[in-house]
Amino acid sequence: MSAFDASLLEWVYEFAQKNFMLVFAICMLLYRVYQAQQPFPETGGRVEAVHDDDELDAKLKKAKDNKQVAVVDFYATWCPPCKAAALRYGAMSEEMPDALFLKVDVDKCKAAAQKHGITAMPTFHVFGADGEKFDSVRGADLAKVKKLVSFAVDFQNKKDAETEKDK
Repeated sequence: MSAFDASLLEWVYEFAQKNFMLVFAICMLLYRVYQAQQPFPETGGRVEAVHDDDELDAKLKKAKDNKQVAVVDFYATWCPPCKAAALRYGAMSEEMPDALFLKVDVDKCKAAAQKHGITAMPTFHVFGADGEKFDSVRGADLAKVKKLVSFAVDFQNKKDAETEKDK
């Protein structure tokens, strides 16, 4: 190693020690730029993408007409937790065939996001078979989403069984 290389390394080391927060901030900025450039993962499973505001209303109406529980993932392509949750959401859709799984990009469907009061991503809304919002989860807590969907499906199944029993 030449004397120039050694002195350059020594200078970089001293600079990093004296300006730790600046170096840290630059590294975080570079990481965020890198993350933003990564493609959004394919969700897979039985998840249906919604491409405009009217399509969401139509799919929710169809779920209501079929007395089906619907789960809507409001996400953004630039959101790291949304990317992390995408594959697990797709897997959940395979595990729960009684529910309709939708995903809505809030940047493409701004009116739908505003209509449903989305202020954080990801946000999952669970709609009962009657078409009414059952509950919602802010953040990538998919275990909680799964419990809500299971509860909503079980509730609908019991309701259907009681209706059949009364006939």
